[in-house]
Amino acid sequence: MLEIGSIFQDRYKILSSLGQGGFGATFLAEDLQSKGKVVMKVPHITQLGDPAVYERFRREVAIGKLLNHSDVPVALDISEEDPPYLILKYAEGESLAEILNEKGKLPVDQAVKIVANLLDALHYCHERGVYHRDIKPENLVLGPDGHLKILDFGIALMEGAPRVTWRGFSGLMGTPEYMAPEQIKGERGTAKSDIYAVGCLMYNLLSGSPPFTGDNPLTVMYLHMTKDPEPLTGVKGLHPGIWAAIRRALRRRKDERYDSAEQMANDLRFPENADLKWVNEPDPPMAAVLPTKRNNLLIYGGAVLAAVLIAILLLLLRKP
Repeated sequence: MLEIGSIFQDRYKILSSLGQGGFGATFLAEDLQSKGKVVMKVPHITQLGDPAVYERFRREVAIGKLLNHSDVPVALDISEEDPPYLILKYAEGESLAEILNEKGKLPVDQAVKIVANLLDALHYCHERGVYHRDIKPENLVLGPDGHLKILDFGIALMEGAPRVTWRGFSGLMGTPEYMAPEQIKGERGTAKSDIYAVGCLMYNLLSGSPPFTGDNPLTVMYLHMTKDPEPLTGVKGLHPGIWAAIRRALRRRKDERYDSAEQMANDLRFPENADLKWVNEPDPPMAAVLPTKRNNLLIYGGAVLAAVLIAILLLLLRKP
């Protein structure tokens, strides 16, 4: 049991708890050897004994070896002892989720600046075959340099790596408010899925809430598949090109989104160059669309499950 003040493995002194998640807990710790702060990730007791725990920790370490970017704190050390743990770089700053809880939303200029820088960091990751797949305020820290730091590559995908399934969890990975339609259908997620999540994030920063919200995850997923976000007409000083960039990032069909995070960053920085057609371009719903990789049982199963749940929701909504 990890307690504040305890020393783990004769090296890491636990300073505070950083949070709990479905997969485990994270702690701020002091590395008694380097005298610096680190983050310790420990799986939940219900996950101990699951081979996927070790495989995901190994994958985070492998991802860490691929990345060397100031806005991407990565894994430093791993132990597969009992209990297993992962040590990551500590990102100094304030959680973007806490900033939004306090301020509600951000000025346009600040939102554009930090999101464009975030897209630069994501483009760096994507070029190296790493896709985060869970971009959201809780996984971002605003550092002293004004840049967002990307945290938690726990469900990130490394290009060419096999799928890893956690015991007790479905193949649908991500946070509903920021999940791209293809992830909802059970696909693994790509660079364009991260771009969709950034579109949701930008919308949240400017309006005070994600583009789609609801009473439960199923409702939110249904809205991603079928509805268009409300226009940000009430945001003072919003250039039409910024709104066009958000709408393009939020296209339901991934082939209609930006080809790279770098392209979206350029449109945010120079909105006068953005293609305004995306503001009014029809975006047909996708509830009836099945994934193309029918030979992949997990992807197909996820699509069928999503379709069935959406059908049930439709029936419930139609009842008087």
